Amino acid sequence: MKYKDVVVKRINTLSKSHKFALVSLSLFTCVILIWEPTHSFDAVSTTDSRNEIKLSSDNLQTLADQNSEPVETIFEPDDPDFNAPKDELDKHIDVQDIRHSHTVASGETLGEIFNQYALPMSDMYALLGVNKSAANMRVGADLEWQQNEAGKLIELKIHRNIKDTDIYTWSDDRYTFTQQEEKGEIKPVFLTGRVTSNFYNSARSAGLTPGQIQTLAKQLQWKFDFGKEARKGDKFAVEIDKEFIDGKAISSGEVKAVLYKNGNRDITLLKHTDGHYYDMQGRSLNRAFDRYPTHKRFRISSSFNPYRKHPVTGRTSPHNGTDFAAPVGTSVYATGDGVVVRALHHPLAGNYVVIKHGREYVTRYLHLSKILVKKGQKISMGDKIALSGNTGRSTGPHLHYELIKNGRAVNAMKVPLPQASPIKTSERSHFKQQAKLTIDALREQV
Repeated sequence: MKYKDVVVKRINTLSKSHKFALVSLSLFTCVILIWEPTHSFDAVSTTDSRNEIKLSSDNLQTLADQNSEPVETIFEPDDPDFNAPKDELDKHIDVQDIRHSHTVASGETLGEIFNQYALPMSDMYALLGVNKSAANMRVGADLEWQQNEAGKLIELKIHRNIKDTDIYTWSDDRYTFTQQEEKGEIKPVFLTGRVTSNFYNSARSAGLTPGQIQTLAKQLQWKFDFGKEARKGDKFAVEIDKEFIDGKAISSGEVKAVLYKNGNRDITLLKHTDGHYYDMQGRSLNRAFDRYPTHKRFRISSSFNPYRKHPVTGRTSPHNGTDFAAPVGTSVYATGDGVVVRALHHPLAGNYVVIKHGREYVTRYLHLSKILVKKGQKISMGDKIALSGNTGRSTGPHLHYELIKNGRAVNAMKVPLPQASPIKTSERSHFKQQAKLTIDALREQV
């Protein structure tokens, strides 16, 4: 009762307008509580009366990241408009002869390595099905592999240490696993030759394998172009380290040193104990690369993804580059030294530039608003080559950047990039002494 009396007293203190509002609200609430619908939801017919309407796929837009390109936009890897023209040496080197390589870094897994180089994940699972030890990645271990034209992994070598190598080979529609252990004696073998028609044929006649020829071309790509500069009458001598058992060679061997005489010019190449090649002075034969094509680090609107699937059709629609959400007019810079081989407009890519960097790398820059270079122009790392834009098929202003290594798209944000560091100072004096002895021995061969 006390509670009721308190409520009555409080109501009596209200003004007439407030009392009227309170009574009206109370009546409205009571009406809502006692109201019943004139029809029951249970009575609604369960018969499906929907009409199917067919929509034209031409009027539908596929899902895509903003500041990127539509998912179905694919540039064919072999499209000549996006590739560097092949020279005499390129025409002789078969895709299956190209050896790709990677040194395992801290924390890397086999899956991450496959992703960096756009290797088929189905091949990785097939390898693990044969031997699960393929997943054991030790920091510093060297991987070598070969692919066919379709991108199928046909051989993978995992060099566990100096002597032990795991080999996975594709044959008869399946992978086989073998372990190779170096038990023999490593001896130097000298191969010599003279260029008669072209370097490739002359090197093959001298006894070099396609893989060894590729090693020479790749390691000397910034110093000598075998496809353009080799001349009839040039002489060469190559030292190959081969493994022998009971006097018989059991491997094709690795290139240890090279002397190539081009007229009055001597080109040299020597392999150091760190696995890299240098000239006689211990200087690197590589050219350094930048990771990014812009000075500012813009947001990545669409990452490299070789396994991307179309959201509607489910078909694989790879994204072979990295998209930066750069505003229109952003300065774009060459990531390495090279030569402009394409500077054109394309319906899908818009304005674009392709630069060839030696024999191993190619970079592509798409959807540009303005091109600042011309075909045939020599470029240095850091040169301004274009302004970013929104041309071609695009969902917003951005720069699409691709890195091609040995003819295949790789993840430009992840793969190790070449450096131009010389031999360590503490090792340089000894290296130069040994280099002179090795090159002198090669001179005696030619």
